[in-house]
Amino acid sequence: MRKLAAYSVHLLTASGAAVGLWSLILIYDGYYQEALWALAAAAVIDSVDGALARAAGTKQHAAKIDGALMDNLVDFLTWTVAPLLWIYATMQIPFWVLLICATASAFGFTNTQAKTDNHFFLGFPSYWNIVVFYIFLLQLPTLFASAILLTFAVTTFLPVRFVYPSRTVYLRKLTLFLGLIFIIQIGCLLYFFDSSPPYLIYTSFLFPFYYFGFSFYLNIK
Repeated sequence: MRKLAAYSVHLLTASGAAVGLWSLILIYDGYYQEALWALAAAAVIDSVDGALARAAGTKQHAAKIDGALMDNLVDFLTWTVAPLLWIYATMQIPFWVLLICATASAFGFTNTQAKTDNHFFLGFPSYWNIVVFYIFLLQLPTLFASAILLTFAVTTFLPVRFVYPSRTVYLRKLTLFLGLIFIIQIGCLLYFFDSSPPYLIYTSFLFPFYYFGFSFYLNIK
């Protein structure tokens, strides 16, 4: 039973690749809102598979499969390739900007120290889904949007620690509470999509501001 549970968790992680491919197909067919829903589903899988893997003991009972490697492969597709293609299709960001972002994320996902022993991300953790969605919602000018994307790409290589929401111990309950509110807001924004009311867009910035501010505070502290 333990081996079955362990391999079931690996199957759950691997299903994220199928959902990621589905999002690419939706983007190709012009279903941009639906593509984001697919990426949201992939994000849900990514948010639970790690805890499930530790609970099921995948390293002991399904050792033939490298769960961490699989997770990084799926995440590179769903958190980098798909969202960067999505923003190219919806706003025509210069392709060379997106190539730089993808290259930076490739280094990020293969960095053996990308997750620190005290449960932080080292460097920008490729949250491109969120970045490109806000660029779209705010309809930022191409030059400004490109500057934001390149800034995050550079941050991938900097020794800056970012909070790992589910595992960073300090103020974890507050982080998870605000994160839950943010997830609800994102769900509403996905529903309204390009008709999202401004008050919903701007109030949803609470968690991103908290997240980045809290991360930099802990770096200084």
